[in-house]
Amino acid sequence: MEQENLSAKQFADEIGVSAGTISNIMGGRNNPSLEVMQAVLKRFGTISADWLIQDLGSMYRPAGGAIQRTLFDMAPIEPQKSEQEETPVSPSAQAAQPAPEVKPVAEKKVAKIVLYYTDGTYEER
Repeated sequence: MEQENLSAKQFADEIGVSAGTISNIMGGRNNPSLEVMQAVLKRFGTISADWLIQDLGSMYRPAGGAIQRTLFDMAPIEPQKSEQEETPVSPSAQAAQPAPEVKPVAEKKVAKIVLYYTDGTYEER
């Protein structure tokens, strides 16, 4: 507000919130909500979000107002394929490989259930 020479009422009008909201923030009764901070950043595009939210760095973004990219802004990196994956296998070579052995799994049955209670006791079923 000071840098833009705005009164609390003018600032509230600029960012689209009530004068009471700004008064409560300035008086220490409330912290600014995410919506208020987003409105400030939207209206005053040169303000640094790091400065506004965390009081870090300069009040203003670097020259040109460029927003630095984060990991979340970057396109995902495609996994590299190995040469073995890229080499096609002929149908005759596939047929020569033995099929993996499938072992039968014995059916499992519940033998005992133990219930532990918060008073330190337990019960077996």
